[in-house]
Amino acid sequence: MRFGADFTALIDRFSSAPTEPLAVAVSGGGDSLALLHLLHVWACEAERNLIAFTVDHGLRSASRGEAETVARLCEAWRIPHQILTWDMPKPAQNAAREARYQLLSTAMRRAEAAILLTGHTFDDVVETVFMRRRRGVRDALATGPTPAAPLPVWPDGRGQTLIRPLVRVTRSRLRTYLSTHKVDWMEDPSNQNANYERVRIRQSLARHQTLRELTGSAVSRLQAARLREDVTLAQAFSHINVRSDGLIETHAAPKHTRFLSLLARVASGGMRDPRGGAIAAMKKSLTAPGERQTLGGAWFQRTPTGYLIGRDPAGVATECIGDVFDGRYVRDAKARLPQPNEAAFLVRHALPSETTWRQIISERLLHMQACLYAPSLELLRE
Repeated sequence: MRFGADFTALIDRFSSAPTEPLAVAVSGGGDSLALLHLLHVWACEAERNLIAFTVDHGLRSASRGEAETVARLCEAWRIPHQILTWDMPKPAQNAAREARYQLLSTAMRRAEAAILLTGHTFDDVVETVFMRRRRGVRDALATGPTPAAPLPVWPDGRGQTLIRPLVRVTRSRLRTYLSTHKVDWMEDPSNQNANYERVRIRQSLARHQTLRELTGSAVSRLQAARLREDVTLAQAFSHINVRSDGLIETHAAPKHTRFLSLLARVASGGMRDPRGGAIAAMKKSLTAPGERQTLGGAWFQRTPTGYLIGRDPAGVATECIGDVFDGRYVRDAKARLPQPNEAAFLVRHALPSETTWRQIISERLLHMQACLYAPSLELLRE
């Protein structure tokens, strides 16, 4: 089991500079340690530098010792390693996940790394399908995690890509790989905590092996369908234009509600998409040019050929995060936005008060498009 030329091509899409380190998240569990070992072998041959990060959430008394165990292993393999500490722990997996990516994004920026690799496996994909189907998702969108995505924090994660090269590999195979190479791994007790939905699904699949095998085959087909859908979605990005003031124009009425959800996320400057049902209802309600509706921190206005999409002025952030305003503009001494009182009515109330800003909506959309094109299954052959 090795990462080959196809994996190198995938990495080069998002980090072509050979001196730029590749970040890898390592918890000490079997999945992340298998990823680290595979990356170590590949990086030595590809002459790429790695940097490993372990997040200590402080949710368990043993977590610090586990992070230090990973540090010692990285030292033995001559991989730079940092422990990132979350000093405001909350007993919730969603809060821990968001905090983890926030810490990782900040550490990546300090290390000048643009790619974060994580050890999500095929088993994670299967479990996610069950969770999403219970919430009513019935198409290929139920399949996740995907092989490539923008880092799920914004604007701190601007330009940073999350790569999951093991989404077609099972946990059992990774543990066999580790045993073959005499690498010990740790088991997180929370992975046995039936209070979590994912753990309950995992335990149920373990008890019903036939169901697990049938589900695995179905999920493999869903992964292929998701790939085709993502490529189609990426192609739809060629039918949009972003004006210098940040207004998004679509030159054709999009058929995919997911495409409009992504545009709403970017137009709002935030991290979350409106629900697909809300987008579908909006499409039905906006039938005549000029009709407008607010949704998910953005507004949509029907045009003769498509939509205008902008920021809902009621939700505009009043404070900057670093040099970023409302997740949509970045400071630029050479840029010249119109003054709010000189701008078009549709955007004037969502602009920064100064003119030395430029929109970063278009670059965010291009990054999304690249990630949608990237997870070709041919690029992830073992």
